[in-house]
Formats: sequence, structure tokens, C-alpha cells
Amino acid sequence: MYQKKYYIGSNDVDQFLDLKLPSFFRLMQDIATEHAEVLDIGKANTLDKGLYWVITRIELDIIKMPKYLQTVTLKTYPGDDLRFIFPRYFQLEDEKGNILIKASSTWMVLNKENHRICLNPFEGKRIPPEHYEGEQPLPTKVISDSDISLVENRKVRYSDIDLNGHLNNTKYIDYIIDLHDSEFYKKHRISHFLINYEKEMKDNDVLDVYRHDGNKEYIKGEINGATVFEVNIDYLNR
Repeated sequence: MYQKKYYIGSNDVDQFLDLKLPSFFRLMQDIATEHAEVLDIGKANTLDKGLYWVITRIELDIIKMPKYLQTVTLKTYPGDDLRFIFPRYFQLEDEKGNILIKASSTWMVLNKENHRICLNPFEGKRIPPEHYEGEQPLPTKVISDSDISLVENRKVRYSDIDLNGHLNNTKYIDYIIDLHDSEFYKKHRISHFLINYEKEMKDNDVLDVYRHDGNKEYIKGEINGATVFEVNIDYLNR
């Protein structure tokens, strides 16, 4: 297990002083990148060889969001390799060790030239798996809904693009969270979040976002009719 302390600053929180969901995704990306370097599956064995990591699914149970000025500990560890799928788990704790958020994710390594899955990216090297009691189960497939309405068109901008030349996975979360306004979040908070990443987005792509409101909110993003991502969100009243 790899762990790191984070101080929740003013840029990390919303107007209710809660950690923003996109900020938490950035923390997970940060610590996963660091841990990959520790495990020798980072830049030297991916980007420098024409490969890159992509996240395919991530699922979170949010018990309680940390607050402004709070110091938290984020823990992460890899699970059992599933041939070319690499699971990774996360757990966010407060100063007393209480669990605030549990998350699980699945990742793949792609070839930068053809964007195809690399079946043996680390030439037989196995990442030692770990498991802990109470960990978040691996992410499932999003439950789709055909009763959806177009709610937004959004163009991918230069500042959204990451070092791989695609929309950063954390930016998807910005797009999704922005579908509701402050009045909505004044009354609701996210308790469960599941996203399936289906297709990469690039600079100047125009995203069509569809949504179905209900007990389990369903959101789908499309580019030219092709699904880019699907999301299920559960909310609780504040």
C-alpha cells in the first residue's frame, strides 16, 4: 500500500467547503502516478516506450467529503492483474483513520501509435497485488437508460488536454458535475459515483451530453453518435 497526506486548500473545495469530486479525482490520479513510479511501471516503462496508461472504469462510495483546511490520508494499492486489465484501489481517511471515501478502478496500457491495448506491457513483470477488508468492489458496468434528453454540447479545449494528447480523465468529471447548478448541490450530495470511459476525446471534439434524472441518475456523452462515457450517480439529501 502506498499512502500520502493531503491538505485540503481553497482550490480544492466548493462553496459549501466540501472537497469537490473533480479535486478528488485529481488526487487519485496524482497518487496513482507516484505509486506507478515506485513500482517501476511509470514513465520509463510506458511513455518512454510509446505506451500510456488509461483508466477504463472507476466507482466510488462517498461516506463523507472532507472539508476545507482538513488534512486527509489517501491510500492506494494494486489488485490482481486480469490479463491486460490492472485494478487499483483507493481509500481516503480523516485524521482519526475514519474512512471518508472508498474507490476502485480498472486501467489498461495502450500503444500510443495505434491506441490498441498492449497485452504484455511490462514483459512478464507482475505487479504484486494486495487486498484489504472492506475494500470497494471492482467497478461494474453502468446501468444504461434509453429515456434520455440532450442537456449540453461542450467543446474540448486546449487546457483540458493531458500529456497523452487526450481529454484528461479528471476533466470528464468537471463536465459531469457542471450539469447541475449551485442550487441543486445545496440540497443534494453525491453518495455513489460510477463512470465507464469508452472512448478518448481530443482537442476541438464536440461532446453531446445526455441525461436521465431519477433515483439513479444516468449520463451519457457522445461524439458523432459514438459513446464516449456513461455514468450512474446516486444522491442523498444534505
